[in-house]
Amino acid sequence: MTGLFEREVGDAWWTLHPRVRDRYGLESGAGREAVGVGRMHELDRSPLAVPALWLGTIDDFLFPERGADVPFTIVTEPFVDDEGTEALVLRRRFETSPPRTFVDTLRWNPARGCLTDLFGRHGRVAADLHISAEDGALALSIGTQWLRVGGRYLEVPPPFSADGHLRDWYDDGENRFRVSATITNPVVGTVFEYQGAFETEFRPLEDDAAPPSALGGIDLPSENA
Repeated sequence: MTGLFEREVGDAWWTLHPRVRDRYGLESGAGREAVGVGRMHELDRSPLAVPALWLGTIDDFLFPERGADVPFTIVTEPFVDDEGTEALVLRRRFETSPPRTFVDTLRWNPARGCLTDLFGRHGRVAADLHISAEDGALALSIGTQWLRVGGRYLEVPPPFSADGHLRDWYDDGENRFRVSATITNPVVGTVFEYQGAFETEFRPLEDDAAPPSALGGIDLPSENA
């Protein structure tokens, strides 16, 4: 099967840096996961966003700590969801005080024609994701956002929704990946942002079963949600 990111990017996939394609071209049948280890040079947020970020810690989705030169790891594991489609689980650990974990599950959403990101261990917050290639880098932006309440998705209205952008690229001069991400809101400004660098290695998976944290069986938002 075609990897999740390659499916979304389309023909422009081949314009990405080869190391970026290798990292984000994970497929379940290959029997491997990507493990990134590095440091966040900057980890910041708006004071106005702290209450919402504290709530995010309950489900391993965002957190209020700030810092500089913060060690972190990111593990990306492919699996096949209940619809038989390639999917990915991403688990990040930031060595803040206390340490924080940020988990999300990416799946293809045929009803929306894009990727859907299910945030946290239970996926109560979801968002459309749009991914493209920009000068060899992988660029991600957040679209419509949803709250899952009692099995039904409610669209988050603009005053409370966020605008998010992430850029991930390979620095040939430093021989490492670089990442920059910003989440903003029209009311509070910069909700959360980070900039960092990391190195990646691939580790074997024992089998192709979905990891325990995967949300492969949850229904996704549809056009009529």
